[in-house]
Amino acid sequence: MSKIFQFILITFLLSSCGYKPLLQNKNYDFSFANINIAGNKKITQVIKNSLIEKTSSTSVKNYQIFIEAENVKETISTNSKGDPTVFKILVSVDYILEEDGKNIFKNTITRHTTYNNINDKFELLKYEENILKILSQGVSSEILVSIASLIK
Repeated sequence: MSKIFQFILITFLLSSCGYKPLLQNKNYDFSFANINIAGNKKITQVIKNSLIEKTSSTSVKNYQIFIEAENVKETISTNSKGDPTVFKILVSVDYILEEDGKNIFKNTITRHTTYNNINDKFELLKYEENILKILSQGVSSEILVSIASLIK
């Protein structure tokens, strides 16, 4: 009987320990006074919204950031008829961080993924937009982490 009680007690103790992602809801202690974007509008808009959302608006540290993004879609493989079967999307983001008009940090982040072709072109377009959004969110997280590590 005591082993059953111990098992139940350990189960309750371990199940009450919650997992919480570290960077998902983290607000950083800096903000951006100005975010300038150029290049692919879909990618830069996702990055800009993410940067605004995850930074503190009441921070004393204000930076300017210049972001330029581009994406390239390549055909990786084709079938015997010459129709594409596998694509690759490459997202490249250059950004420059400035404080008081001086360049503090400059970096380029590149992300890519491959995916299979879909016969329905509308579904393929929606799938590609979703991939671009996910890659852009990953880039914005990496930008925030690199700036936060630079400041400390």
